[in-house]
Order: sequence, then structure tokens, then C-alpha cells
Amino acid sequence: MPPRSLDNAPTGPPEAEAPYRFVSRDVGETQAWLIALLRRDLLLEPLPTEPFEAKLTGHALARAHLVHASYPGGMRLKRGDAHDNLTLRIVASGGSFYSVGRETLAAVPGRGLILNTALAEGGEYAEGSIHSTFTVHAEEVARTLQDAFERPVTAQLGLATTFEVGSGTGAALSGIMAAMAACLGGEGAISEAPHAARMLRDSLIMLILERFPHRYSAWFERSAAAPAPWQIRRAIAFIDAHDSGPLTVQDVADAVGIGLRSLQEGFRRHRQISPHDYIKQVRLGRVRAELSDPQSTRRIEEIARHWGFVNRGHFAVDYRQAFGEQPSETRRRR
Repeated sequence: MPPRSLDNAPTGPPEAEAPYRFVSRDVGETQAWLIALLRRDLLLEPLPTEPFEAKLTGHALARAHLVHASYPGGMRLKRGDAHDNLTLRIVASGGSFYSVGRETLAAVPGRGLILNTALAEGGEYAEGSIHSTFTVHAEEVARTLQDAFERPVTAQLGLATTFEVGSGTGAALSGIMAAMAACLGGEGAISEAPHAARMLRDSLIMLILERFPHRYSAWFERSAAAPAPWQIRRAIAFIDAHDSGPLTVQDVADAVGIGLRSLQEGFRRHRQISPHDYIKQVRLGRVRAELSDPQSTRRIEEIARHWGFVNRGHFAVDYRQAFGEQPSETRRRR
């Protein structure tokens, strides 16, 4: 029996963020639809005692997919080629069971599943299975990690675990998935805001990576006390843009939205300098540039005050330590 659409929605796999609804009693057509959607080789088989039926609704979200599926008669699933997706599954009824090595991971009502699909040899959906699945290709996950930590991701995550849906993390994952579903429907859907869609997708990816063990978990542990490199770049940009007038390290931390100790640790780790010394370094550089400018007519004291140095004695010491000469010597040589 050929697939039929619901509500006149398209029956093919989604290329955009519009919802795609698919209903079929043909296992081959369902298999082809899922392969095209997920970019992963799958082999589907009906359970021997039940007729096959699939009811699927899919959304695309920034190169990820959110699929709501119902298999009234259940289904067996075998892996073809080992294309790797990161999959998050939350089950409303029935259950999903995956073989990972010698272990069987079960997603059932109240217990969700997170899995690198390349690790699974096969699975089974029980009769009456209804579930929601977020899936994103491992390449996109690696790109998200690389952007956050500015380090290459070269190996598989190795994620294969279950979680309590009612736990704090489980509730957060469920909430983000529900927000995705709500944002993908109706007029003015998030498909019209691709940057927001990517941020929503990445928030779910990063929550998974922060809360569950995987090959790169140590990156998150090491960064717990310090901000990521992009936050330090934001702090540097703020300092460079506020290089005259009063400016404290606390002002910088508040502008970036992190704690004072985290900012200090981040500068030490990523710039090998304290934020206080970086502010001083930037401002001394501005002073030296003006002292070296033949067009500058302001007195040295005025220049120092303009760039935030109010104590004349401290300024002279800091300047000599930075450049090996007095401010007056710099001015004479212009």
C-alpha cells in the first residue's frame, strides 16, 4: 500500500523545516523514507506476529531532525552501513530496545535513551510504540564541539546511555524537545529564523554533552572553572572598546556575563595574563602611540589621565616596565 499523507502535508522526507507526515503499511517505503530523512542506512522488518504500520511526522531543524513516530504493530531494526547520528529518544508508550555490544539499552516510558547510532547493531520497537526522537548527524555534533572549544574533534563520541525522564536533566531535555516541536509548527515558525534554530539545536546538543559521559567529557570538566575561548575573546573586545576612562575587571566580567574568578582563570589559561594586566597593557599601548605621534600636543599627564592612569608615579613605573624607557624619552624620539 503506498504512503498516504495527513492534512495534505508532503509525504517525502523533509528538506526544509516544514512538517512532513507519512503513514504506510509498507515496510520498504517506510525504510526508504527514514533513510532519506536521517542519512543513515537502516533495515526494517515487521514483527512476525503483527501487521506493519508506521505513522511518522518529521521536522528539519538546522540540519537536525525531530521525528514523532508511532508503530502500532512494532518493528525490528537492523543497521546497514555504520553512518553515525546522535539520537535522543523519549518514549510515550511501548519501548525501544537497542543492542550495543553485549548490552541492551531500553527506552521505555519514564526512561529516555541517548545513543551514537553507529554503536548499535540492531533494535526492536515493541508493539504500540510511540516515541519522539531528536537526531543529528555526528558531523554536526563535532562541529558544535569544535566551535565551543576551538579544538579538533577526530573520534566518535561513544555515547550510549539511558536517563530518567523525570530527573532534572531529563526534564530539561524533554522541555527543549517540546519547545522545538512548538516552534516548528504554524505560521512564523522558527524555520524563518535559521540562526535561532541553530541555537535551539545546539542548546540540546550541548546539554547532552555536558550531562552524559563521552569521549570528550574531560573538556567540559577542565572548562568548568573557566570560560570558553569565545568568552575571553568577547572580554578582550570589550576592553579594547573601553580603553579610556574608568574600567575594572568586575566591569568586564559583568559585561561578558561570567564570574570574576572565572574571568581571571580564563585569561590565565587562554592568554597567560591577568585581565587587570591586560587592561593596563592595552592602555599603555594607547599612551605610547599618542606620545609617538608628532601631531599630539597634549602634556604627558593629560595623555596618561585620558587613558585611565590617574596616579602619576604608578604610571611612570608601569610605563618604564612595559617599554624600557620613560614617557618623556618616547616623546623626545618622535
